[in-house]
Amino acid sequence: MSRLFGRALLPLWHLRPDGRFLNHGSFGACPREVLAEQERFRVEMEAQPDVFFRDGIAPREAATRLREAAAALATFVGAAPERIAFVENATAGVQSALRSVPLAAGDEILITDHTYNAVRLMVEARCAETGARPRVVTLALPGSSDAIVHGFREALTPQVRLAIVDHITSPTALRLPLERLVPELRRWGARVLVDGAHAVGHVPLDLAALGADWYVSNAHKWLFAPKGTAFLYASADAAAITAPLVVSHYVGLGFPESFDYVGTRDYTGWLCIPAALRFFEGLDPPRAREYRATLIERATQVFGSIGASPVGAADPACAMRSFVLPQRRPAAPADAEEVMRGLWQRHRIQAMAVAFGGALLLRVSAQVYVEGDDFEALAAAIGADRWPGA
Repeated sequence: MSRLFGRALLPLWHLRPDGRFLNHGSFGACPREVLAEQERFRVEMEAQPDVFFRDGIAPREAATRLREAAAALATFVGAAPERIAFVENATAGVQSALRSVPLAAGDEILITDHTYNAVRLMVEARCAETGARPRVVTLALPGSSDAIVHGFREALTPQVRLAIVDHITSPTALRLPLERLVPELRRWGARVLVDGAHAVGHVPLDLAALGADWYVSNAHKWLFAPKGTAFLYASADAAAITAPLVVSHYVGLGFPESFDYVGTRDYTGWLCIPAALRFFEGLDPPRAREYRATLIERATQVFGSIGASPVGAADPACAMRSFVLPQRRPAAPADAEEVMRGLWQRHRIQAMAVAFGGALLLRVSAQVYVEGDDFEALAAAIGADRWPGA
């Protein structure tokens, strides 16, 4: 595989050649060769369904192909194979962990004001079912590590049974200092669920060393797997109470086998994890990280020229960054939609915009198929259109 980064790599994906794709963090982009591997699995599945499902997917004494794929992923994220279960997306993984925690009236679930909206909604629903209540940590921007840790310390109470912590926040692209937060949460006796939806393939992981009870991540983003491909990690202690959302034939086997076969569905995305890992390694990860960091530096300089200020300090580990666009009035969700729609319709640029706390944020992702002038084109497009409320 070529190690020349930038648009020279675009033919490795199905991405439109007339577009500039600066929003890899939302939905990812699966390479052609990984999709070809998935199609090979799908043809095999349809050619002999009984053998495919009964021998390759459903739990049995010998290792199944699904367990072999899980073992490959486990090595990559620093975990034992029996600690990894496959789920469709990070949302499903969070839901499984959330429903596995016993809760009662007076208990609390700790989240932040940067928590992904779907996770916030499921926390509210779980609290309504059990009588527990959400406890929200406010993380003021720009968001230094010390300020983030202080915010969590101030919010913790003995009633917190579960803390849900983002690894990299969705709207603000802040990487939270898990190495400091997890021990602090443990000290208060709270179980810890890390929402790492943006993390695997993006930042190095060592889940055994991290010490969280659960960790979820989407492989379809920065690890280049097909859509609908995510995983749930559970520590040995947490695994004993962790159940899948669907009760099916193998629920009695416990974690992770109870997650492996929950009826007839398309398992081919998970079987492609080894192919995605090969593609990832073929990009020369250290050089790819260095290239992405250079792009984020370029984006920071370019957006400064239009008055956009970065959220948080520079983080060389992250290939996503959010910027606050200057506003004369508080931003609304419709403003963010207008920005994203206009960028694509008029300029063929995809970037993420979100209204957060009255601010209009622009979040960009620096993937290896991106070049520096893509950010210059984005800044020019925003300047030409004038963003809502500017």
